[in-house]
Amino acid sequence: MIRLVNRLSGRGRAGGLRYGANLLGQAAGRGVYLAAGLAAFVMVGHMAGPAALGRYGLALAILAVALIAADFGTTLTFGARLGAIEPEMRAAEFGRMLSARLVLGLGTGAALLCILPMLPDAIQPALALAALLMPLAAARFLDALFQVCGRPGWSVWPALANAVILIGGTALALRLQLPEAALSLVAVGAGIAYGAVGLALALRLVPARLAPLPQALATIRAAAGVGVANALGSLNGRISLMMLAAFAGAAELGQFTAGFRFFELGAAVAITLCAPLVPVFGRAVGPLVDGRPRTGTAALRTRVRTALVPILAASCAGAVAACALAEPLVRLAFGPDFPGAVPVLRIATGMSVLLIAATILFAGLVPLGRTGFAVRGSAAACATNLIACTLLIPWNSLLGAALAALLAEAAMLLVLAHAFWRQAGPPLALADIPILAAPGLLTALAWAAGPAALAPGTVPAVAAVSAALVGWLCLRRPPTDPLPLPLPEASS
Repeated sequence: MIRLVNRLSGRGRAGGLRYGANLLGQAAGRGVYLAAGLAAFVMVGHMAGPAALGRYGLALAILAVALIAADFGTTLTFGARLGAIEPEMRAAEFGRMLSARLVLGLGTGAALLCILPMLPDAIQPALALAALLMPLAAARFLDALFQVCGRPGWSVWPALANAVILIGGTALALRLQLPEAALSLVAVGAGIAYGAVGLALALRLVPARLAPLPQALATIRAAAGVGVANALGSLNGRISLMMLAAFAGAAELGQFTAGFRFFELGAAVAITLCAPLVPVFGRAVGPLVDGRPRTGTAALRTRVRTALVPILAASCAGAVAACALAEPLVRLAFGPDFPGAVPVLRIATGMSVLLIAATILFAGLVPLGRTGFAVRGSAAACATNLIACTLLIPWNSLLGAALAALLAEAAMLLVLAHAFWRQAGPPLALADIPILAAPGLLTALAWAAGPAALAPGTVPAVAAVSAALVGWLCLRRPPTDPLPLPLPEASS
């Protein structure tokens, strides 16, 4: 792992970046944040029921889209600039970022206030609070600053503040049977605490001096491409939920939210696992000359195939196992009142497989400088999702919304696969199909032929063994252009 992340000799020179420690600090903070959100979600589902969970999930979805709009890609560009400038320039860069986020936060907050009358009464107070304090609620861009200042572990403290308030406040609100509005208020308050603690820590490292408005607008313009792609991606992930809220009742919305939560967790895992592949693929491409790789794309295609085959095979086996265990998983997480979440979860597992494939292909396009396909893919997914929701939700609310989301992920994958094919050639060969299908087929056979009482043990075991066997076979198969790192190290 140390070789993969490339520490750039940070130990031996002043100002060197210790990327292994940076990765660990961010992963710890992200893990705490995700675990707290899942715990609160499960508590609401168990103790408040499907209708309350539906409104709670809708509030979180709208808040997530607002936070992406208030970020508008500036977090990525801020991190890139911080890594490129000298230490004495950090205060000026931080000031430009604060001014840009203030402008974006105030604009997003005003837009959110305008749509409040159209939302359910139970979530209006929380979203009003978020709109009024949007610059603070969206202050989640400080990990890069902690890194370059040699404090990557500080990323954990805002996440811990969020976790304490979110879990403790949700448990207290449910225990005291406070009005339903208190649940989403706690979630927004926890997010505001995250931003406040992060800013307080940042001010200990760099003084805050707001930059003039023209510099803030220039910072926003520089991030516009990434911002549009992120906004479309975030919107696509929540179109089904919002369309279902418009066509169906709160109870059905709660059933969908419970099943769809597993896809959101799978998305976070996919991004975490696939991100380390970018430097491996980048090593295959090398420097670009006039926008094209000097050594061609054959090495990149080999590396993408080497990663894609075992990861997709294991993902297919895991998806089949999740389908087999969907009923007990939903019952364990949310209780007996969510039978409608079971088919949604099964469809969400298929979405996770498509997302993992798309993420690997996108990681292969990044070293080629072809990230613009993310905007096209997200736009295609949004359009597909919107049209499919309009057609399918009136037919069957839960299945229609889930199938629309599945079609949207398929549309995004097709765009990225076509882009990779044009730039580097086919990422897979016909000979890969049996290897890709075998673990999923074996797992499905264990599910269909085995005793139902033993399925919770036998199906995951078959999935794990078959996926491990495929990984072993892929490692033993000599590639035409071997990876510079062994696969276990690359996948760490």
